[in-house]
Amino acid sequence: MLPGRAYTCEMPLLAWATRVLQGAGWTVFHARWALPSLPERPRDVVEGVLREFETVHKEAGPVLVVAKSLGTLAAHRAAERRYPAIWLTPVLRATGLHPLAAESEALASRLRDYPGPNLVVGGTADDLWLSGFRGTGTVVELPDADHGLEAADWQTSFRNHERALLAVQRFVTALPE
Repeated sequence: MLPGRAYTCEMPLLAWATRVLQGAGWTVFHARWALPSLPERPRDVVEGVLREFETVHKEAGPVLVVAKSLGTLAAHRAAERRYPAIWLTPVLRATGLHPLAAESEALASRLRDYPGPNLVVGGTADDLWLSGFRGTGTVVELPDADHGLEAADWQTSFRNHERALLAVQRFVTALPE
């Protein structure tokens, strides 16, 4: 599991996603990084973590990539390997917080034609999301959800997370064994 720059695997969406994956029989490895600011070449950082996982866990069995925000920059390497993947709030547009337009454009293109089974989840109130985004896999677009898939009130935020997690559950249970 590849988190965001400031959204760790212990935060609600990824913590619950971990539980969903474990419930479906997956062993989950959490990446951790301390990035007080966006690295100059963020894709290299994220892909380096995925490469390290591949080296250390060669015999771990099938790989499913689950990534949020900055972690979704692993899509290029994951596509080369045709890993099934879950992309939560991918960085599809450049903004003030994520100013690297070339990275965002390349990621959006990669996810539009991702070669393996994939799920993409984003929200219409997220500045980094492209409303109406479509790709080769399942896309779940949550109205009024921000980059954490949260909304102005806690009930809507809870329902957004529930919808995302139910989509994760459907996705992983549909994967061939």
